[in-house]
Amino acid sequence: MKKLYSILIAAFAFVVFATPVLAAVAPSVTIQNVLDAINRIPPAWSQILPATERFVLVMSGAGVLDKETGLVCEQSPNEPQRTWVDAHLFCNIKAVGNRKGWRLPTVQELASLIDPSNFLGDPDLPVGHPFSGVQNSIYWSATTNAADPGGAWEVNFNFAPLAGGPEVMVKTEENFVWCVRGATGADPK
Repeated sequence: MKKLYSILIAAFAFVVFATPVLAAVAPSVTIQNVLDAINRIPPAWSQILPATERFVLVMSGAGVLDKETGLVCEQSPNEPQRTWVDAHLFCNIKAVGNRKGWRLPTVQELASLIDPSNFLGDPDLPVGHPFSGVQNSIYWSATTNAADPGGAWEVNFNFAPLAGGPEVMVKTEENFVWCVRGATGADPK
């Protein structure tokens, strides 16, 4: 018991004497410091942010940081349609904003961009999103169909709550490609 009291007294003394020293050495806390710290908080898929807070242009406007998922998406993914294999190759060698390291998103990551309440959005993205060139069409995901490895999941950005959203398609079909950067996607088969 004496040992416990000794530890508590030592901890209390450290706090009492160290606080003025740390306060003198540490930079003053400003509102901007607090806001910067909040912006560094990792994303949480449980958040629902309005588009004006959710999306931030990065990489000189070539990319868009999604604060809900932590991914950086191409700001303008308007590319020709490709097969699933070609879509992987395309993203893997692509440079956007003078940066490499792009990949196809998982079906969950890609579907998270859909706003079901904006099903007439053409495409069905959140109102106020900063993207351009997004087709009101189908985009490949990196996710292979577990029931049939010859198929892969894609996301339809047209009429999301009714006919759109995630669907399975044969990998030899051609769809649009929207590359992302960051986090760890699915390991394609």
